[in-house]
Amino acid sequence: MKTIFFSLQPPSGSYGGGAFFVKNMIKHLQSNGYNITFELVPNIDLLFIIDPRNGAYKKYNLNHFMQYKQYFPNVKIIHRVNECDIKREVSINVEPLLIKTMQLADHVVFVSEWLKNYFIDKYKLNIKSSAILNGCNQENFFPSRNKKLQSKTKIVTHHWSNNYLKGFHIYNKLDELLEERDDIEFTYIGNYNRNYNPKNIKLLPATSGKDLGNLLRKQDIYLTATQNEPGAMHYLEGQSCGLPILFCEGGGGVKEICNNVGEEFNNIETLLNKLEKIKTNYDEYVKKIDYKYLSCDRCSKQYMKVINELI
Repeated sequence: MKTIFFSLQPPSGSYGGGAFFVKNMIKHLQSNGYNITFELVPNIDLLFIIDPRNGAYKKYNLNHFMQYKQYFPNVKIIHRVNECDIKREVSINVEPLLIKTMQLADHVVFVSEWLKNYFIDKYKLNIKSSAILNGCNQENFFPSRNKKLQSKTKIVTHHWSNNYLKGFHIYNKLDELLEERDDIEFTYIGNYNRNYNPKNIKLLPATSGKDLGNLLRKQDIYLTATQNEPGAMHYLEGQSCGLPILFCEGGGGVKEICNNVGEEFNNIETLLNKLEKIKTNYDEYVKKIDYKYLSCDRCSKQYMKVINELI
C-alpha cells in the first residue's frame, strides 16, 4: 500500500477551500487503497504540499520537506498552489517561498489557468505543471428541483475570509443601494470585513456542508465580487446549488468557471444591468450549469491521474 503525506490536516467545522480540498481528496485516495499520513514518517511515497508554511493545522514547512527529500530522495512531491500576493490588500511576500517549493516539486498543480499563467509569466518558470480547477462535494451542494426565480430576487454570497479584496468594494455599495430597493435581498454568509457595519445586508455566520447548501438553495442568484482570486470554492458551491453567477471583472480565476453560467460586471451600475439580464433569461442560465464538472469527483480524478504518473 502506497503512502501519501498531506501537509495540511483539515480541522472540523467551517474552514477555507484548501482544507475542503484535502478532506475530499483524502476520501478519494483512501477509497482507492492509499494510506494517508500527516506525519513525515520514513519511506513515504508522495508528499502532497498544500502550503509550505507551518501554522494552524500545518505542522511542517519547506525546510522539513527539503530535509525529507535529502533523507529519502525517491519520494515524489506534488505542490498544489492556490495562493499569490496580489490577492491580498497587503502583500505577505509569500511568492518567493512558493517558487522555492515549486522548484522542489516533481509536479505543480495550480488551481486555475489564471494563476498558472501569473506565476509562469512573472517568474519565467520551467516546471512541470498543470491547472486543475477545484470541485465541490455534491452530497451537500446540489440544485433544487424545478427552481424558479422568486418575486423578490434573493442574491447571496459567502466567504470564509474577510479580506477586503473578496469583494467588499461592491458588497458595501450594494448595502447602500438596498436602502432604496425593495425588490432585492442580499444575504452575506461568513466573516464580514471588520471595517464595515452593513445596515441592509442580511448577515449570517460562517457555515459549511449541508447547512450551507440548504441556505444557498433558498436563494436565486450568486454574487461574487472577489478580485484576483486564484481559485476559490464559494462560486463553485453557489453554481452547484443551481444558482446563476454575477462575477466581477478582474476576479482572477473566477471567469474560467463562471463565464458560461452568469454575467460579468465592473461596478455597481453594470452589476444591476447584468442582474436584470439574468432575471430575464433565468432558466437559460440555470440550464448551462455543468454539474459534472463542478464535482469534487472530477477534480479528484484529475489529481489521481497526476499521482499515478508519479508513483
